[in-house]
Amino acid sequence: MNFSTPDLSQFTIEKLGETPNVDQPNAEVSFKVDLEPARVTRRIVVGIQDESRKNGITVAIYPATGEVCDLSNGGEVIGYLSKAPLSPGEPVPCDLTLYRFGKNFVCSVRILGEIFLYPAFALEGNAKLVAFVGQEADSDGSQVGWSRLRLDVLEQPIAA
Repeated sequence: MNFSTPDLSQFTIEKLGETPNVDQPNAEVSFKVDLEPARVTRRIVVGIQDESRKNGITVAIYPATGEVCDLSNGGEVIGYLSKAPLSPGEPVPCDLTLYRFGKNFVCSVRILGEIFLYPAFALEGNAKLVAFVGQEADSDGSQVGWSRLRLDVLEQPIAA
């Protein structure tokens, strides 16, 4: 069993897309992708962060136990998937959504249809966000499998 607290530096990352500047004070950014773990004992990661890699959503999933960790805020466990262990090669739907309210971003994480609480954060001015996936690095150098990628920025009207 993997008891160490994960850190983003231990993952091989693949950038999947980038948003234009999110400059609307009431915007919604949605990143959806299906991850396919190669092995049950290797964590996978999905995230959407600003260009500095200091703000955003980054979660690691340990397929063997269903453990879900928040890598943007210290790697601590934020919950467990009820359908664990996950099977290698089977898609794991991930949906990360950021709701912008002025400079504040409220986060939503949904994995395999289960919702996890995630801390909000603040960004000044325009924000360009980078979407990525990955898995724990090892000697074979393989990448995590993924499919059904969708990255959207919706401008929400301001309520009167």
